Amino acid sequence: MSDPAPGRRVSLAVPDDQRYRALFEDASIGIHVSLPDGTVVDCNPAFARMLGYTTPAEVIGQDLAAMRGGDAHAAWLAMVREHGRVEQHRGTMIGGDGRRVRVMCSAVGVFERSGALSEIRGFTVDVTTTTEAEEQLKDRERRFRAVFVDAADAMVILDDHRMIRDANRAAGLLLGEAPDDLLGQPFDDYIVIADREQLEAGWRELLAFGEAKREHHVRSRRQPERLVECSYRASVHGERHLCIARDITDRRQLEERLVQSERIESIGRLAGGIAHDFNNLLTAILGYTELLLNQRGPDDADRQDLEEIQKAGQRAAALTQRLLAYSRKQVLVPKEVDLNVAIVNLRSILSRVIRADIALTAIPCDGPALVKIDPTQFEQVVTNLVLNSRDALPAGGHIRLAVARVRLSQVEVPIDQPTRAAEYIRVSVADDGVGIPPEARAHLFEPFFTTKELGKGTGLGLASVYGIVRQSNGFISVDSEPGRGTTFTMHFPALAGDRAGGTTVPTASPGDAGETILLVEDEDSVRVIVGAVLRRHGYRVLEAATPRAACDLFAAHGPDVSLLLTDVVMPEMNGPALAQRLVAVRPGLRVLFISGYADGGSPVDGTNPNVSFLSKPFQAAVLVAKVREILARPAFLR
Repeated sequence: MSDPAPGRRVSLAVPDDQRYRALFEDASIGIHVSLPDGTVVDCNPAFARMLGYTTPAEVIGQDLAAMRGGDAHAAWLAMVREHGRVEQHRGTMIGGDGRRVRVMCSAVGVFERSGALSEIRGFTVDVTTTTEAEEQLKDRERRFRAVFVDAADAMVILDDHRMIRDANRAAGLLLGEAPDDLLGQPFDDYIVIADREQLEAGWRELLAFGEAKREHHVRSRRQPERLVECSYRASVHGERHLCIARDITDRRQLEERLVQSERIESIGRLAGGIAHDFNNLLTAILGYTELLLNQRGPDDADRQDLEEIQKAGQRAAALTQRLLAYSRKQVLVPKEVDLNVAIVNLRSILSRVIRADIALTAIPCDGPALVKIDPTQFEQVVTNLVLNSRDALPAGGHIRLAVARVRLSQVEVPIDQPTRAAEYIRVSVADDGVGIPPEARAHLFEPFFTTKELGKGTGLGLASVYGIVRQSNGFISVDSEPGRGTTFTMHFPALAGDRAGGTTVPTASPGDAGETILLVEDEDSVRVIVGAVLRRHGYRVLEAATPRAACDLFAAHGPDVSLLLTDVVMPEMNGPALAQRLVAVRPGLRVLFISGYADGGSPVDGTNPNVSFLSKPFQAAVLVAKVREILARPAFLR
């Protein structure tokens, strides 16, 4: 045999059966041949390995129906018979080690001339890993959908152009649309956009960094604008971006209320300290002015000047009282008061201070409306609110006073309220006047803030209302819109409906001038003028600058002391504590507190007939009249 010519390739002839056998043996997919009854008659190594066997010989002769599952194999075989072939049929086979293998099988049937199926040739791929990955992906998708659909926060899926591609139920509630109706809508249509460039910059930041956070006001067809905090996540699914919108309207309002409360508290501390010092100065100024006036006749050249000084002092005294009310530093004399009775009684008084074109109605609640409150201060609160409503009705209208008993569940108690009660007495003062703009509502209770014209308001009326209500363990809110009137609502802790007083036993008291008064006052100028006034009216006065000195004087002169006249706020111990110590020795001792300032809002027991209170600054004649009145009362023993 001659050598092949140069440049020609030589092909060695390989028998077809060997060629195809090599392809069969070396194929990476599993190939098997089986009979219609399921018996495996041949398979390649890949098919054996797929099922956990070492060699094809271990598989040959086994029942394919048992590996596949009887019903599954029967269905698979029926498809082969009907169509002659099966393409990419997915199923499960049980391997020799008991492991379940997920497979995708294509098969061709071999048929006899009679049409009977004689053999099946199958090509099988192990898709276990792929199927598990697909199922994990589907499971993650299901869990995402569950979280997405049922989330309490609004969620929307956006495309690159901020079009809404999906939305959950919470988003529908927030935006006032059914979730399906939001699909395909521009998300920008629901946002109140003040600066579009800022919005675009935020969107570019999201796409660049993968996340961003912004606050937006959103529009809704079903409710007023809401403030939301939007957390954006980019590319959560392909070119889809997630926006989680949390409604923070109520939280922001609460934060603003806390900030306002802290601001009011800090201003109140300053105002209270100033008012306290002014009250002491005014007590001395007014006291000496009154002494000088008493020494001047009607025709005295200095009398008119002294009267002007007195008037200016009295105006200053009224101003400091409002400052103390605002700062919650005035001394209260709380008593059990039925606000039903108080409101009805006030109506007849207030009807005379409002105009004829304004109707004033008072609506009490059913049953008692008992609270523990200083009745004088409560009257001041309602009067201020009614006068405020009067000014809001330039063309006439209606003012409505109403009392109701409400339970805790019906009341939105402020978070900074120190105590909570099971029941409250609600008192509302409502008008149908011009209303209050939103920018003014945030500052209503701040001192010196007023919406009235210059010279027509001090800005302390509502500030003092706020302070009195809070010092009385209550709280106040306002609801108003321009052109729709204003309602001020106060809540005070309710007392039980039926309450019985203690048993008292009267004892005799002469109540004549010349009696001994123990005067305790740490402010020298006040102590000197009060002592001088009392001595001029025939009383014997023992003066003490401190509670400790007062205890020493009482130990020496106790049987002779008819009245303890003491300041409320003093070093060492306060006035009520001093009174309690001395009354323990002399149960019938009468007590007159004088103060314009309470440390921590210390109340005076207004239910004790032996106790009275006089607010600084006071006129000398008022002081003397108060002393005479309390000494003339029969002393009572508890």
